[in-house]
Amino acid sequence: MIRAKIFCVTAGHGVYIGKHCGLKGKHHITLEDSVTVRPYVQIWSGGGTVRIGKGSEIGERCRISIANSLDIGEKVLFSPNVYITDCDHDYHNIDVPVIAQGIVQKGQKVSIGDGSYIGINVVIVGNVKIGKHCVIGANSVVTKDIPDYCVAVGSPARVIKNICNKAVRKKESART
Repeated sequence: MIRAKIFCVTAGHGVYIGKHCGLKGKHHITLEDSVTVRPYVQIWSGGGTVRIGKGSEIGERCRISIANSLDIGEKVLFSPNVYITDCDHDYHNIDVPVIAQGIVQKGQKVSIGDGSYIGINVVIVGNVKIGKHCVIGANSVVTKDIPDYCVAVGSPARVIKNICNKAVRKKESART
């Protein structure tokens, strides 16, 4: 709780923020109950909202850079070195260095559903929705939506397996 106050982020009960973390964006970042942010994590909000759901864990050395919106569901697990951004550098003039051309934001949003697992060194870029209970394999680059209950791998990531567990789906539809 003390570190959450130092970073001026909104935090629930039982939140852990490791050493050497950088959380920039103040009240635009919300860490719900029992969220774990491992050491050396960087979370940056340039005015957009970042919400990390209950019981989720952000692995060591992850980098999150958000201009618009990031919504991470409950009990989502990130391995180390995951990079997430909802914006990109503009590149339209070959006579101007990319660094001087600004950022493309386009109102893009990133969301990751409840119970998903994001493997080591995964990159998630742009306007992307990863469904609930998904697995994104190590070293994958996600640039397009991944449906619920899928395993996706590669660069760019593609679905290689859809977990069709009727009992789970029936149970969830009974709740709604």
